[in-house]
Amino acid sequence: MNINYLMPLLVVILCNVCYHLISKNISSTTNTYMGLIITYGVACLISVLAFFITSKNDFIEEVTKVSISNILLGLVVVGIEGGYILMYRSGWEISKGSLISNMCIAVILLIIGVLVFKEGITIKKLMGVVLYLMGFLLIK
Repeated sequence: MNINYLMPLLVVILCNVCYHLISKNISSTTNTYMGLIITYGVACLISVLAFFITSKNDFIEEVTKVSISNILLGLVVVGIEGGYILMYRSGWEISKGSLISNMCIAVILLIIGVLVFKEGITIKKLMGVVLYLMGFLLIK
């Protein structure tokens, strides 16, 4: 397999593991949304630096290419981040919270993929959903 194909997956996996470990250990005395302000401030600074390191285009030119999807993504990311932090603070175990939420997301995206994006449904995918449901019952 091509490293350019695998590298993004490895980055996502590594960063997600770190993300959950860090989210689980955020102090409960920190206001969730003040924490997110700092988190996104740091992310903004890193993104600005990465833009200037990697882009050959003018900043303003690139801003004009931004779409409503980028704004909507910002909205839902706050929900994801805040939701995980609140989930862990409410007592979810790190081993269950992430697993159950990701399993549910996978099934929902499978259904959306089939209905909206006309992706194929296979016996393997259906078997995966059945295994998910069995795993969900075992984890609870």
